[in-house]
Amino acid sequence: MVNSSRLEASDRVTLLMSFVPYLLEHGPVSIDELAQHFDITTTQVEEIVQLLAMSGIPGDNGFYQHSDLFDINWDLFENEAQVELWSHVGVEATPRFSAREAAALVAGLQYISGIVPDSDKEIISTLLKKISAGASAAPENLLISAAEMPVDVDVITTAVASEKSIRFRYRNGQGIEQVRTVDPLRLDLVGPTWYLRSWCHDRQALRTFRLDRISELELSEQKFSSPVSTNELTDQLFDVSETDLRVQFHVDTAALPLISAYNPQIVSQLDEESVAVEVSFANLESVPIFVAQVPGLIRVISPSEAVTAVQDWANQALARYTA
Repeated sequence: MVNSSRLEASDRVTLLMSFVPYLLEHGPVSIDELAQHFDITTTQVEEIVQLLAMSGIPGDNGFYQHSDLFDINWDLFENEAQVELWSHVGVEATPRFSAREAAALVAGLQYISGIVPDSDKEIISTLLKKISAGASAAPENLLISAAEMPVDVDVITTAVASEKSIRFRYRNGQGIEQVRTVDPLRLDLVGPTWYLRSWCHDRQALRTFRLDRISELELSEQKFSSPVSTNELTDQLFDVSETDLRVQFHVDTAALPLISAYNPQIVSQLDEESVAVEVSFANLESVPIFVAQVPGLIRVISPSEAVTAVQDWANQALARYTA
């Protein structure tokens, strides 16, 4: 629940945009029901209603007339603590997820449910019900196995909650092992691989670690010293180094959102449906794994060693499949 007595500007805008379609669909709604549904206080509901009454779309002359504003049934609001819109502007219907969109969201929530703390599992359950109820049609039933973590994620969540560092042994792409002490900031899932975003004490910089290369994970007594907060992290998984391998690909534009975490740099537009991109990698081992995330939608162009690495990886996979 949003606990502050007054909502931040961004929260007010988000709630304002959510209140209108909800009220249009459900008609008069009690203040208590709105507070429960949007996980805010009744005082904050009243704040949003007051803001809603002053919101609208200006007319052609740039000024607001009565018909340009949302109109609230104030008698019902003041006497019975219920909210009803008498007139509205700019919103004609409740936007809904398609059945396919809802199924994708449900599948994602089911997948991460295995790593969510017990205290938050009820939130996942509530979200699943809301998404299913808010879809234009019943979402397709998908059997999704919960995510399996290669390390004890409870150590990481405990470290974040207590603002203490963690220590572990890490094997990099070249097979070299080192002991690292880091402040864990965020877990990211890219394809089938989990990554730990963190502030590394040894390098005094942000670093990203693959969880399946971590061993001997333990909680440290050192307090957080990271100058970077979780909210300040970008969506780019890795910092580009001068020693990184830069690989060029031809990619279907439909696949670009699926590889956005790798920060692909668009080099040129090949045609209406494909682009040339460049992606940086710390080592060749990562290139086939990257390509495998969008099979059939990507082709390695250069350098030649990257092309060979993907060919060898594909041939080995085919040999195991046909054996």
